[in-house]
Amino acid sequence: MIYKLHTSKQTQDIFFGLGQAVGLQPFALAKLAIALSINEEKLSNTDYLTDNEGLELSRQTIFGEFDLIYKCLIINRENRQIVDDEYFPKIVKAHIDRGAILLNNEKRYSKDFYNHLCRLENTI
Repeated sequence: MIYKLHTSKQTQDIFFGLGQAVGLQPFALAKLAIALSINEEKLSNTDYLTDNEGLELSRQTIFGEFDLIYKCLIINRENRQIVDDEYFPKIVKAHIDRGAILLNNEKRYSKDFYNHLCRLENTI
């Protein structure tokens, strides 16, 4: 069983920039990215086509005690059973990488990032 994943280089760059701008660590940004990605449509084949040249994140660091909750949310979004080896790192990485782009867009197009995210919460 794999307990670590590597984000894409693009996600690493986004998390670094957002971390500087809003003062959040990559593990917190990963949670937000996953939430935004889950709120979108199912993952497409192109969402899996990213490099592994970015940040190394462990499963425990990303989810902590809420691993099962995130897995249930992802299973619900994908509307199918997902075995653990597919869930982590493959699907989680795809959601983090896709969600990082969404998170970056939310930051770019909002004046007050935190306030904006709180308003988004109603749809997540």
